Amino acid sequence: RERESTMLKKYTTVLLILFNFIYLQEEYLVTIPATSYSDWIYYSLSSHSVISVEDPENSLEWDLAFQRKHIKTNSGLSGPGNGGAIVDSVGTLDSGAYTWVDNWAELNQLPEYELTWHIDITLNDFYDLTTHTFVEGIKNPALNAWGWFDDTYVLNPTNYVMFVRTANGE
Repeated sequence: RERESTMLKKYTTVLLILFNFIYLQEEYLVTIPATSYSDWIYYSLSSHSVISVEDPENSLEWDLAFQRKHIKTNSGLSGPGNGGAIVDSVGTLDSGAYTWVDNWAELNQLPEYELTWHIDITLNDFYDLTTHTFVEGIKNPALNAWGWFDDTYVLNPTNYVMFVRTANGE
């Protein structure tokens, strides 16, 4: 468990660096304490900070929310915003998939081919500590592709480039 938690913190931090670099064209590091199996941590890209939100389903204050490996955008079933996400796991025929490892220096705009923004929906992959089963929860399906757990419970990041829209649609 401890190893899983440490890796989760590491990769959540990496994701935020990526999200914020694309949005603001500046780089900074934020650690998100998203270790709870039940509580969401809300984040504002405009203020560069974790924020407290009383009624997230009706608030435009937050852009992203984190709970362990789950990520929400302020969109769809999560909130009233125009947020959303795209994961470029395809890239182009010439380049293959874009990854932040290989293509970080060239990333300054969305890819030119047709992309579909995904909004938050219900998915059945939230772990229930009581029943030890997977249950429904709301999150962004595109951002679900950022990593996967193998048979030994090690989190393996995909390193795909992920683009997000803020609650105001930027």
